[in-house]
Amino acid sequence: MSFFTSWRLSPLPAFVGLSLLSTPALAFDSSGGSASLFIIVGLGGFTLLNSLMQGLFFFAGQYRNPIFAKRHVLSALIVPLLAFALTLYDHRSWSDFALNLGMIIVGVGLILLPLQLRQLNQPSNQHANWLLNLGAILVLGISYLVPPCALFAIILAHIAIASRPNTEAQKLIAKTLSYLILAASYALFGYWLFHLLSKFGA
Repeated sequence: MSFFTSWRLSPLPAFVGLSLLSTPALAFDSSGGSASLFIIVGLGGFTLLNSLMQGLFFFAGQYRNPIFAKRHVLSALIVPLLAFALTLYDHRSWSDFALNLGMIIVGVGLILLPLQLRQLNQPSNQHANWLLNLGAILVLGISYLVPPCALFAIILAHIAIASRPNTEAQKLIAKTLSYLILAASYALFGYWLFHLLSKFGA
């Protein structure tokens, strides 16, 4: 076998040819990812828990008070406003901006539901404090997996304490349960906040 024949059959020419080809460097562009991640995880999770609270407040008769409904909506709008500000600051293209904006609009639409629910005139529930306490216990259970959710349990427990049961016995038992939920929720939320601040301080 001649030298040229062995040269053609060997893989060396292919390696030489590939080495001469200029290949562009591939880099991951993370611009716009922060806003999308916040909208999907942050706004999505918040909207889910807020929808749970809307259902609890509706069946507990809290939306009979228009001031309560408006305060709930105004406080909940803080999260989509943060998402919108982050989208303005961090987006790849107009298509990415439009997609994020669409998800924000859906979230805002769900947040505005109490303004419609209060028009249904749901009567006051005599077991509203128990209903809110059960919701707070459910959210507290979720908080052991996602500690920031303890803030929602704190809100529910405070509103349960402010509700008025029919009898003194119900008042004593329900308030005791609410205070226990508050103690556990504050402890869990404070523990998470302490570790979060310690990471920033490290």
